Amino acid sequence: MANNNIRSHLIRLNMICNESCSFCNVTEITEPNYKDKTIFEILLEVQKIIKRQWWVNNTKISLSWWEPTLRKDIDKIVLWIKKLWIEYIELQTNATLLSDRLTDKLVNNGVNRFFISFHSFDKEIFEDYVWLKGIFNTVVKNIKNLWKFNNVEVIFNPVISKKNYANLKKYFDFVKKEFPFVKYISLSFIQPHWEAKKNIDLMLDYDFINKYLTWILDYAYKLWFILNNPYCWLPVCVLWWDKYNNNCIEVNEWKALIDSWSKRNDTNKEYIKECESCSYYWLCWWIWSEYINLYWNKWIKSI
Repeated sequence: MANNNIRSHLIRLNMICNESCSFCNVTEITEPNYKDKTIFEILLEVQKIIKRQWWVNNTKISLSWWEPTLRKDIDKIVLWIKKLWIEYIELQTNATLLSDRLTDKLVNNGVNRFFISFHSFDKEIFEDYVWLKGIFNTVVKNIKNLWKFNNVEVIFNPVISKKNYANLKKYFDFVKKEFPFVKYISLSFIQPHWEAKKNIDLMLDYDFINKYLTWILDYAYKLWFILNNPYCWLPVCVLWWDKYNNNCIEVNEWKALIDSWSKRNDTNKEYIKECESCSYYWLCWWIWSEYINLYWNKWIKSI
């Protein structure tokens, strides 16, 4: 399996979803000119990624956006990408439509990793989170069906907020018991953008996270999970991610950028004065600009 501490190259497949998450940070407003690509256009994009990442032995492709399994040609997209000698193909999904038949097709055609939005073990919280009643049991059943594939990796991506943070210990226990084949969990927190910004009362600020959730990493690792700090959230100083910095996507990507003499290009994040004296200044991708506008430097400290 591919290293999970380096981000995959994202291929956006559609802008339609069967859920209505209150924390979604992508809308038609953010992408007014978006149009679904044909299979041919998708393959051209993949080829460009391969050429751009010439020094990478195994290019990783992640098929994503709102809910890619809503595309009728999703299995054909996977098949043609695999024919470009892409070894690692990830599918980001909410798992609502992962029927036995579709899953078999996807795996046979080349998907070997599922990145699944599984936000809570509690049926009521889960369905309230995604605004889709009666779907929890189907999602659990569909995920369990992935157990039969020996060559498939499953990563959970819970988005943490005021709705589910209090039950995180039970969440890890539930995943360990019900999905023993899941090893990796990408621990996301709500971003202060778009739909999430409209529901900003759901968001946990850095101060709250460091006061009440510092036990998360150690507890999860005791259960033999490997947690990843994804690109889309916490600076290294928050939640004391420096203790497990090898699982910080941003740190590892920054190392790769430095090693390849590339320049970072990110206009959504910035640093503040406290960052300048931090030992991770050159390895952390700093703070969401919108977070600074909302909270300024609330619990940002040099390491």
